[in-house]
Amino acid sequence: MRDTLLNWLYANYHWIIMAIVIHLTTLGTVAYLILLERKIASWVQDRIGPNRTGLGFGIIPVLKNFSFWGLGQPLADGLKFFFKEDYRPKHADKVLFTVAPMLMISVIIISIATLPWGGWVGHTETLDVTSQAIANAGQGAAASAEYQAAIEAAIPPGNQLVGTPVYKQVDDKVIATYSHGWAFQIANLNIGVLYILAVLSLAVYGVVIGGWASNNKFSFLGGLRATANMISYEIPLGLAVLTIVVMYGSLNLADLVAVQAHSWGQVTVGGHTFGIVPAWNVFCQPLAFVLFLICIFAEANRAPFDTAEAEQELVGGYHTEYSSMRFALFFLAEYAGMITTSAICVALFFGGWDMPGLRGHTEGAGVAFTDSLAIGILRAVVFYAKTLIVIAFFMWVRWSLPRFRFDQIMTLAWRAMIPIALMQLLATALVIYAFGSRSRFEMQIDGWMAVTLFAVNIGIGIAVMIVSTMIPPAPETNRKIRIPGSRFNSPVLQPT
Repeated sequence: MRDTLLNWLYANYHWIIMAIVIHLTTLGTVAYLILLERKIASWVQDRIGPNRTGLGFGIIPVLKNFSFWGLGQPLADGLKFFFKEDYRPKHADKVLFTVAPMLMISVIIISIATLPWGGWVGHTETLDVTSQAIANAGQGAAASAEYQAAIEAAIPPGNQLVGTPVYKQVDDKVIATYSHGWAFQIANLNIGVLYILAVLSLAVYGVVIGGWASNNKFSFLGGLRATANMISYEIPLGLAVLTIVVMYGSLNLADLVAVQAHSWGQVTVGGHTFGIVPAWNVFCQPLAFVLFLICIFAEANRAPFDTAEAEQELVGGYHTEYSSMRFALFFLAEYAGMITTSAICVALFFGGWDMPGLRGHTEGAGVAFTDSLAIGILRAVVFYAKTLIVIAFFMWVRWSLPRFRFDQIMTLAWRAMIPIALMQLLATALVIYAFGSRSRFEMQIDGWMAVTLFAVNIGIGIAVMIVSTMIPPAPETNRKIRIPGSRFNSPVLQPT
């Protein structure tokens, strides 16, 4: 039993390290996103923001005189939540009141499992398969299967074959060159996109259960609003993702990033050829990107879609009755959800880890493979930096735009975003059918197809603006009601 466990740990040590590092990095980022939020709020409002609390919390002698630019603030906030009174209303559901925040943070954390941080890392080797070639001479596909079996038998435990082996005739020998390694992610699922969308959709249950279990009318209304948000914005969100899936014929997030790892247009400088525009989906599908961005705002309950916790209307919404670490879990789940949704946005529309200079060039292994661990780590840093940029945009919007009314949120989803997303999906399918390969799996979008898709996006945008002027406006749900005897029925200041 011990030997079996040790062998498994040795074969999967890279996966274990990846899982630990990614989860610790994500949880640490969640804590410091709160500080980033407060600093961005201060910059927008022309204030300084938190800058006094250092890593010594004012009590550790060596560090108490150093503020460290306020980097100790998230740690101090965490200690505050630990020591605050853990209050629970008398008539609240005792079990569900505790389960709700646990459920919300749990599903958000496990959703990061399929995020592709850095392609594949491994080694390229050669293998003499002459014996298999002689034994299977003239058998075609059967011989290829034998070659594949010989190569897979030579791959170390815990590694996987990457790409397609390359066979070459060297004198009287058949030499196979192949690459093997491990994915720079926790789980490389073929249905990675579907997995993340399914898991993130479960987060709303934490909001709904917390609002219902609190036995508070404001919390209950917040839970109902969150449910309506989910039902409404899951549809255009899924259609925007489906637009990208239709383009490439794959649900694997790692594959969707790899097919963006090239450039459109070439320019030669000093004998070196460079790409002009990165082949990221945001440049050929800008409308799908805008739809996806708006939807993840709504899914994360972020302003201007934060009606589920509107302080001016519902005190605190679904977490009105929560305190101490129960409230902290709700709070942290919101920021963890921002990390996941922003990372998906980067993977689908901004090339994930892709940057010129980080693409692999190994024959048969594809651009996602590298034999350098340093390149893999650098790719993860690029992916992480892009994700932080999207998160910073989340926060800038929160402190720049006012909150929508709830009826405006529903109108935006059902009368605007869903029809536009359907048109976008249909137009993309027609372009791919007319100009693309009939076998779309891992198909790269060339420059002409990208220009066509971009033109279609612009055409849909113009058509929507024209049609919107012809559609009757939605019923006015916030109309004024005349109250007999009220001083507000006429102007307060009478003309003289």
